[in-house]
Amino acid sequence: MTKMKYYYKQAEKMYIYDKIQLEEIGAKLNISRRTLFYWRKKYEWERKRFEAERNQEIFSNELFVFARKLMQKISADIDNDRQTPQSEIYSLMNILKNLTPIKQNKIAKQKVNPLTPTKQLTPKTIGQIERDILGINLN
Repeated sequence: MTKMKYYYKQAEKMYIYDKIQLEEIGAKLNISRRTLFYWRKKYEWERKRFEAERNQEIFSNELFVFARKLMQKISADIDNDRQTPQSEIYSLMNILKNLTPIKQNKIAKQKVNPLTPTKQLTPKTIGQIERDILGINLN
């Protein structure tokens, strides 16, 4: 791979996926602004960046909906004293780790109506989760 081809691929990735400005890319890779502007126009980096952002948003939304459904199922299992498969809990934990920070901020910013009771984990519920789901018995 030629040196310029390597720099092109690296610059394209930095612009499209890392969302770094052309000036910063030029400084990091020692490439002229003119070359970067040429590549951006010729190889349609703006369109590729828009598509990548759109695909990420669609995926995040689908992942968020799935996580919500899985959380509701686990919550229903707990409310009805049913055993929740450990794989579902691990899946939910991994999904929550991988939700984009934007989606996590949306969740955090949702306003909670103070008149609506919210379900919170009580020490009793945590003990039940540890005992029934995780198999930890501290007594």
